[in-house]
Amino acid sequence: MKDPAPRHRSSPAATSQPWWRDAIIYHILVDRFRRGGKSPLTGDPTQPEFCGGNLQGVTESLSYLRRLGVNTLWLSPINCTAGYHGYHVTNFEDVEPRFGGMPAFLELLRAAKPDFRILLDWVPNHVHRTHPFFLDAQRSPRSRYRDWFFFNRRGGYRCFLDVTELPKLNLDHPEARRYIIQCALKWLDLGADGFRLDHVLGPSLDFWREFQIAIKQRHPTAFLMGEALFTGVGPAHLVTLELPHKRRHLQNAKRGHSVAADVMREYVGVFDGILDFEFQGLMKRHVAHARKPLSAPAIQRKLDKHYLSFPSETCLPSFLDNHDMDRFLFEARDNKARLRQAAEIQFRQTQPPIIYYGTEAGMSQSKPLQGPYGDLVARQMMPWKNPDRAMFEFYQKLIRTRKQRQRAMAKNTADE
Repeated sequence: MKDPAPRHRSSPAATSQPWWRDAIIYHILVDRFRRGGKSPLTGDPTQPEFCGGNLQGVTESLSYLRRLGVNTLWLSPINCTAGYHGYHVTNFEDVEPRFGGMPAFLELLRAAKPDFRILLDWVPNHVHRTHPFFLDAQRSPRSRYRDWFFFNRRGGYRCFLDVTELPKLNLDHPEARRYIIQCALKWLDLGADGFRLDHVLGPSLDFWREFQIAIKQRHPTAFLMGEALFTGVGPAHLVTLELPHKRRHLQNAKRGHSVAADVMREYVGVFDGILDFEFQGLMKRHVAHARKPLSAPAIQRKLDKHYLSFPSETCLPSFLDNHDMDRFLFEARDNKARLRQAAEIQFRQTQPPIIYYGTEAGMSQSKPLQGPYGDLVARQMMPWKNPDRAMFEFYQKLIRTRKQRQRAMAKNTADE
């Protein structure tokens, strides 16, 4: 194995606040972004199949991302996987060969540093049913991995919500917990700067606290960003969740209340950042869907109230859309003025903004998410040949303005 990529070095002036406070994050679905070399993406992106995007393609896109101005890349899961999206993990210790394997990851790290931080999507709650540990456990009750999963007397098992191809790991089992934490540490040792943590409602808070302690002891500047999403949870799913107060949240959701912020608050102090689903919901309701969008000051008042419901030091990375929901431009009926309004509001907040790949190129979709594999409509190929150049320049300006504002704030703080 080649030597790990060089780490970021912190200057004395940069230690006043964590680096992620100044992060401008670009979210990449590796398989649908770009293929390295001269070959285009292939396959049918309307089907759940690999289309050829790889880490070499990300490396070859760094000049584009530098021009855009982002400074942090969030990569969809790159572990060995049975699914194009990466969330069906078959090996936590290596990189999926179709994404280029470990050499491509190390090359990306070397090419990206020091201009970019790298966040990896980490999926500790479950594995794919073809993972060798699960297959061994399924074959015999005497398997050393049997207690790593939740089997019942009939041979059934607990899974991610109701997705039977994703058996749930028992992360309160000491060996399973130790293994997942050691695997996570390996990726930080290699040069990653942190994780977007998938489905944090699944594992117990005890696991997450031990995970956080172990990560911070070895890598104190690693960023841990949790996905605390309750959407789609029904009564039958509660047994698969270790979310505190899960029954109360479900009852409130059934009454029609938004529980996004309540669920997020369960993880304050557990992670460095919590993805802000409440922000996304506000932007969708009051900008994308509104007959007449609220004014920016009116939306800001709602956001200020939302932020005041969290401790002031809480980091709430904002986003307009992601790989699990309709693209914002589609929600806005392809009204680009509404996308620009929402993005302007997003970039004025002090919280780190996230751009889902292609938003800066004007990506939308043809129909809403619905039915099996409905999320594919929001995971189409990056439009490298026909981007919206005006939208790209708009995002460039947003990012430049934000960085200027951050520098001015840092200078004022230093002068005090």
